[in-house]
Amino acid sequence: MILKKLQKEFLSSAGQKIAPEDFFVLLAHATNKDKTFLFAHPEYELDTRTETKAREYFSRRAKHEPVAYVVGHKEFYGRDFQVTPATLIPRPETELLIELILEKIKSDTKRRPSTQAIFLTDIGTGSGNIVVTLAKEIKNPTYTFHATDISSKALNVAKKNAKRHNVENIISFYEGNFLDPLKEKLVTANEIIIVANLPYLSEKIWQSAEDDVKIFEPKTALVSAQVGLDHYYRLFDQVKSLNTDFFRDREKSQTSQKQSVMLFLEISPEQTPLIKQYFSKNFPKATFTIHPDLSSRDRVVVLSL
Repeated sequence: MILKKLQKEFLSSAGQKIAPEDFFVLLAHATNKDKTFLFAHPEYELDTRTETKAREYFSRRAKHEPVAYVVGHKEFYGRDFQVTPATLIPRPETELLIELILEKIKSDTKRRPSTQAIFLTDIGTGSGNIVVTLAKEIKNPTYTFHATDISSKALNVAKKNAKRHNVENIISFYEGNFLDPLKEKLVTANEIIIVANLPYLSEKIWQSAEDDVKIFEPKTALVSAQVGLDHYYRLFDQVKSLNTDFFRDREKSQTSQKQSVMLFLEISPEQTPLIKQYFSKNFPKATFTIHPDLSSRDRVVVLSL
C-alpha cells in the first residue's frame, strides 16, 4: 500500500482517526525512514510486513496509547530516552528544572568556584531523564550524581538510559523512599542539590486528564493525595530531619563548615498558595522563588536552606 492511501485511511476514519503528527512519527518508526522523507514522498510504497507493523502502531494510538509508549522512547532536552509503562513520559515543562539548575551552577561558579564535593540527587527519578541530562550537561568533577526511586522497574529503565548516554559510571542509583537510601551519604556533604518531579496531581485534576494519561501512564507517578502535595510534604519532612541531624553531627565534629541545601521542585500551578504557606510555617528562614513555565504558569519552586 502506498503512503498516501494509508494516511487517508487513518487520518479520516471516524473510528481510528489520529493526529497527522502522530501518524508520521509512528510511520517513521515502522519504516525506519526519516519523517522528512515520508512527508516528501506520498507515493512511497510499504511492503506487507512494514504495513502490518504500521497498522498495529496506528491502532494502538487510536486507542489512546501515548506515542512514546508505542515507540518506546521520548525526547527530552535534546536527547532520546527509553520509556515504558513503568515510567512517566518526560514533559517539556520539566526542562525548566534543568535550565534553572544549570543557571544556578553557572552563577555559583562565577562567584565562587567550589573545590568541595557537591551532592546532586534526583528523587523519584523514573526514566532517569533529569539526572542523566544533568550528568551530561554539568562538566564539573566536584559534582556527584545520585538518583532514587521506589520502583525497581523504573530504576531499571533509568539505568538503561544512563548507559545509553554514557553516564552509567558517574550516577549512583538507589531503590528506596525519597532520601532514605541516602541519609548516611548526605550527612557528609557540604552542598546538596535535590531535584524532584514527584507526583503532584490532585485526584480531581487526574480525573479530568485525557485518556492518554488516565489509561496508560502510572497513576502512582502522577497523583498525590487530594491536593497533590502529599509526596512533597513527606520529602520536606525528610529534609528537615536531615538538616537537624546534619548540624548536630557537625557540632560534635567542631567544624565551622555549614551545609547548603537547595531544592528544585516541579509543581502544579494551583499549588502555589499552599507551597508558600507551608514554607512560611516550616522553613521561615529559608528563601524560595517560584518560576513560571513557557505558558506563564507557576511550575518550578526553588528552595534554599
